[in-house]
Amino acid sequence: MRVVPELTGAPRRTAAEILAIWPFATMVVDNSFGPPGLFVVLKEWENSLPYEPPAPAEEDVDEHFNEQEWYEYQYNERIPLHLATDEWMPTEIAERFGVRDDGWGVDYFPAEYLYPIEKQDEIEQALRDLGFIVIRDAIGSDGAYLDRWSWHPASSTTGSRADRCGMPRRGVRV
Repeated sequence: MRVVPELTGAPRRTAAEILAIWPFATMVVDNSFGPPGLFVVLKEWENSLPYEPPAPAEEDVDEHFNEQEWYEYQYNERIPLHLATDEWMPTEIAERFGVRDDGWGVDYFPAEYLYPIEKQDEIEQALRDLGFIVIRDAIGSDGAYLDRWSWHPASSTTGSRADRCGMPRRGVRV
């Protein structure tokens, strides 16, 4: 099931398949949320997310849910970090370090795997060994979520989503 359109639910990719798409792929690692999970986001995928939602389709709005309400809803939707982490985690890492996600809840959508914070150093080294650049940085927005849209006014259209949103860069290459 696709929770948000940015997460395709495609079969898991190997490191080689990801690096064929983005040869200098950077994995951003965030452990600031503590146990149970370590969050890792593929920076090139995050930077490829749209700046704003597309216009609503005719069936998205009606007399009870107008266009302005539709946009407000879209701007408040966020991508759960545990799902973004699992979407782009290479097969080699998932099979070696992944722990089945048995979480549940009304608004909780389980990923296939979660990644234990206790294995952070090993996961980072394994990613480097596979050819990824690894940096540590804060990636969450208002909790363990990633903003879907970088709709904040920005002075530049280059750089990372954090740069476009006026957030300070704190990444440390490890």
